[in-house]
Amino acid sequence: MADALLTFDNVDVTFPRRGPPVEALKGVSFEIKHGGSLGIIGDSGAGKSTICRVAEGLVRPSAGRIVIDGVDMTQASEREWQKARRHISLVFQDAQGSFNPMRPVVDSIGMPLMSYTDAGKAELRRKVGEVMEQVGLSATQMTRYPHEFSGGQVQRLAIARALITRPRLVLFDEPVSALDVSIRAQILNLLTDLAKSLSLTYVVISSDPSVARHLSQDMIVLFAGKVIERAPTQQLFANPQHGYTLSLLSLRDPQLAARAELARLEDAALADLGKGVPS
Repeated sequence: MADALLTFDNVDVTFPRRGPPVEALKGVSFEIKHGGSLGIIGDSGAGKSTICRVAEGLVRPSAGRIVIDGVDMTQASEREWQKARRHISLVFQDAQGSFNPMRPVVDSIGMPLMSYTDAGKAELRRKVGEVMEQVGLSATQMTRYPHEFSGGQVQRLAIARALITRPRLVLFDEPVSALDVSIRAQILNLLTDLAKSLSLTYVVISSDPSVARHLSQDMIVLFAGKVIERAPTQQLFANPQHGYTLSLLSLRDPQLAARAELARLEDAALADLGKGVPS
């Protein structure tokens, strides 16, 4: 844990509501070391996005601890979290909706710098231009408005905004789910290149296991708020241990799909034997 940038230690998150409370996370534990990458996969409602919000201090754990770069943030004040967010960036699932349609993109991309530094207007525009070019856009486009960009370009803008403060940790929440197949590949390749050139430490949240596989070194599988499997990415894809993981991965892998169907038939046969059904 000493060299970990982000640690979740037995974290629970419970949301109150009328009737029984919603247990979004149940005893979730993992860590990411400096320069590492973690993929988090699972179906919708598994608790993946809640992990992002806990890591940003937007949702507080009901139990357990969250430690960032050696500092226990579990009981941190809002002021302490504001300081921590200087080093944590989130790329939202809805990139288009995260930009103010009434302002040129230079304002949105530069907002984190305005919040955390005293950079002047000229310095702000210089840094916005630099980060736009890093993500494959032109600095001359910074005065345009969000509606003047394509979906893939808006996703690049969102990545630029996340990187402008040179964060220690980047959280990607479904980074390509809203894009068509050809654009998805471009953005995934961009993220791979940026991860290498900037030595990023990051978490990738995805309902699509192939996205997390492309980007992450290690993987955890969430089901109903619990971590049910964890392994290095290639190991998990080569030999998933949990039936749910096998089912999840088989949606995109014909060989795993065949294995999942065989497991289903074996389970059905065992169930019939248990009931005493004659063969």
